[in-house]
Parts: sequence; C-alpha cells; structure tokens
Amino acid sequence: MVYLFSIELCVSVKQVAFSASLRASGEGYLGPFDTKTAMVFRHVVTNIGNAYNPNTGFFTAPVRGVYHFDFHIHGHGNPSHPSSVALFKNGDHICISYARQPSHDVNSSNGARLLLEVGDVMYLKLRENSRVYDNLHHPTTFSGHLLFTM
Repeated sequence: MVYLFSIELCVSVKQVAFSASLRASGEGYLGPFDTKTAMVFRHVVTNIGNAYNPNTGFFTAPVRGVYHFDFHIHGHGNPSHPSSVALFKNGDHICISYARQPSHDVNSSNGARLLLEVGDVMYLKLRENSRVYDNLHHPTTFSGHLLFTM
C-alpha cells in the first residue's frame, strides 16, 4: 500500500527595499560641521515596506534577517574638507566612505551586509569637517534591502 501526501507550505516573506538621495530639490552641500551629523535623505525613490523614514534618515528593520546597505557620496574637491560618510547600526560605527583631493569632483562608496534584529536602526552620518554635494542628478544616495529572513 502506497500513501501519497502533499503538504503545501506557505511562507510569507516580507519585502523590504529602499533607495533615497540627499536632496528632494535643488542643489547644494551638506556640511561641514564640527561633529558627526546624521544625514536625512529626503528624495525617496523606493520605499517598499516603509522601513525608511525620510524625516529622520533612519532605516528600521521590520523583520530579522540579513540586509545589504550601500551608500554613494559625491563632492567637489576642496583642500580643507574631504567628503566622508559613516554607516551606523544602533549607534555603532560599521564602515566609512572617504574621498579627498584639492580640486575636481570626488566620488566614494561603501556597503555592508548585516544581520539585523527587528527594530535595529541603520543610518548615515556625515563625518566631522566633511561635506557632500547633491543635486537633481542625485549623486549622493543611501540604499538597502532585505536579502533573506532568518
């Protein structure tokens, strides 16, 4: 006697992805400041799952899982002010992006894959004495997405 069983497994996976650039309109610099300053990316291109808050600049993990974040910064060369941004998780420094030259445009980027718990917060800070530039072409961006749940 042979028994055939069919078990249908339904798994609900939260879809989470965001991408935003620094300025919602116009052009200009952010910085320099004397201390590290949280960055708020106001031009939201994508915010699937609504985990990114364009009023605070914070991404808050809605589910436990591995996430990928990347950020790209743009600046104009300046002998006194580099373009440097740091990624933070719950107040802890993860990595930086840094570019410095006396003239011409500078671009830099970095990223990380991290295991986040529900409620963990990711954000960027402009490093002290640094400045970045953004305009209608959106060269300064912050993005992230859920790779898989755990």
